[in-house]
Amino acid sequence: MRTPPMPHPHLIILRSVATVLLSAVIAQAGWASAMLGGAGDYLRQHQVGAWITLVVAIASAIAYLALRRSAGPVNVGLAVASAVAITVQFTLGELEIRAWHIFWGILIVGLTTSLTSWTYRHTLPEDVRAYPAPVTPEPRA
Repeated sequence: MRTPPMPHPHLIILRSVATVLLSAVIAQAGWASAMLGGAGDYLRQHQVGAWITLVVAIASAIAYLALRRSAGPVNVGLAVASAVAITVQFTLGELEIRAWHIFWGILIVGLTTSLTSWTYRHTLPEDVRAYPAPVTPEPRA
C-alpha cells in the first residue's frame, strides 16, 4: 500500500499558520462568551489572549506575504485582511467600544475561517511545485 506524498513544505507552513490563527481567534471568542455569559471573571484571559492573537495575526500576514507565490492572491489578501481586522479589533477592545468589538469579533471569526478553508483547499502553482524538484527514492527491487 502506497502512502500519499507529503504536501509541499510551503503548504505545510501556510496550513499550520492558518490553523494557529484560527485557534487563537476561537479561543478569544470562548473567553469572551464565558465572560459575557457570567461564567466567571475571564477578562484577564481575554486581554492576554488579545495580545497573543494580535502577534499571531501579524506573524501570519508576514508568513503569507513571504510565501505569496505559493499562497496565491486570495490567501494573501485574506491573511492581510485578518491582520488588519484583528488590529482594529484590538483597538476597539482597548477603547472599550463593546458593541463594535463584539460585532467585529464575529466578522473576524468568519474571515479567519475563510482563510483556513481556502488555505487547506489551495494547490500550489505549477512553477512553485516544480522548484525545487522533488526527490523520489529509488524503488526497491
